[in-house]
Amino acid sequence: MTRSSIALLALLLAGFGSSHAATPYERPAGIAEEKEPLISAGYRALFTCTGHFSAGRPLADILQLELADVSDPAYPAPVIDQRRHLVTATDPSGRIVRIAAWRDTMGCTILPPHWTMADVPRLPYVALPRAPDVSAQPFPAGDKVDLPANGIDSRYASLGPVLDAAFDGRSFGTPGIVTTGVIVLKNGRIVAERYRPHFGIRSGYRTWSTAKSMSAILIGIAASKGILDVEGRADIPEWSHPGDPRQSITYKHLLWMSSGLFSGGANTNAIYFGGQDIVSAAAKTTLEAEPGKRWKYANNDTLLLMHALRTRMKDDLAYLRFPYEELFHPIGMYQTRFETDHLGNFIGSSQTYTTARDLARFGLLLSADGVWNGRRIVPEGWIRFLTSPAPAKAPAADDWGYGGQFWLLDGMPGIPPGTYSTAGNKGQFVTVVPGHDLVVVRTGIDPNGKRFDPHRLVAEVLKAVGK
Repeated sequence: MTRSSIALLALLLAGFGSSHAATPYERPAGIAEEKEPLISAGYRALFTCTGHFSAGRPLADILQLELADVSDPAYPAPVIDQRRHLVTATDPSGRIVRIAAWRDTMGCTILPPHWTMADVPRLPYVALPRAPDVSAQPFPAGDKVDLPANGIDSRYASLGPVLDAAFDGRSFGTPGIVTTGVIVLKNGRIVAERYRPHFGIRSGYRTWSTAKSMSAILIGIAASKGILDVEGRADIPEWSHPGDPRQSITYKHLLWMSSGLFSGGANTNAIYFGGQDIVSAAAKTTLEAEPGKRWKYANNDTLLLMHALRTRMKDDLAYLRFPYEELFHPIGMYQTRFETDHLGNFIGSSQTYTTARDLARFGLLLSADGVWNGRRIVPEGWIRFLTSPAPAKAPAADDWGYGGQFWLLDGMPGIPPGTYSTAGNKGQFVTVVPGHDLVVVRTGIDPNGKRFDPHRLVAEVLKAVGK
């Protein structure tokens, strides 16, 4: 790919865009400012929806935590419609009205600004089997965990000070961090578990970019079933016209965050909170660099993976069931919702709603190389591939590395070789320490500008539990 050909494509697509103006909430690559009233009101509606209807938490606590980063005395509190499972939020003027709708199997979806409550029946929906009652079954198949009142196995009492520090708001990150849950699993068992008030085993939070790791696992499962070829080019219909240079982008380039596409990096606020669909944002961007040569963290690369999966499956209901039938339900993740945009595209870069317990199950699957109760869920070698360094991002000491939608922590002090982790905004981490049979889950609602350091927590857990 030459610079001249990349520039030519950019000019052609720019000309096309100027003659087909996007609606106001559609932005190139989904980039939008969080403080913009359209986005801020959408954020407030969506997070109130998930916090209340998915987790059963009170509005007062949601205002204090989830909405802290978009708090403004001029904004009225979101309004919860308990009967219709809707949340409405407005800007200070009341002219911008944003609606989030909850459905039992789908979680919450933010409606585009031109939709009203009358459009809610247009949202995608798929019926799923009712979750079984597993309250009496031992973890991980069920929810029964035998721990004393302090939440720490007596054989691992040394974890007490570590958990205290994880919740003190300062020890493992920037002062002001807010931990909502910590689970430590040793030899496949929960040996420590603690939650912030209003949180527990059945109340959760948005995974943010921890969802990327789940998407990567789903891509491997799809490949093992012959749905797609991870060695081949990504199947994006919008790139199918002859001569489109984006046809050189492969599934592996997307997994490695090396597509070379223009993006806002971690900024896809128009999709997440503005109501823009994934295709108009992620599938219509131009190349900035040769695929495979540049590493750039980009939400859109993950969104394109899930768009390609939908394209390959050619069956929207099967697509909507796929994460549940092939990953979540087989390992007991019944509290997890893989949410979509209003057109039924999985927002697999961020918008998964789950609990710390379900994240612990996901971590156990990873630590067992994708095998669950003797059944192989994830194809052999796939997790090893995802947790190997991406070609365009060489490992470096005292820095996080990157694989295929997983972060590599083994360059950090006190961290054993091969340690890897999911990582989501505001502190969502599932960290696996191979060779030590150790998984550490931390969930949080860290305010903007505050950062939790999972490698520091894991290093202290290792000191406490030993091998």
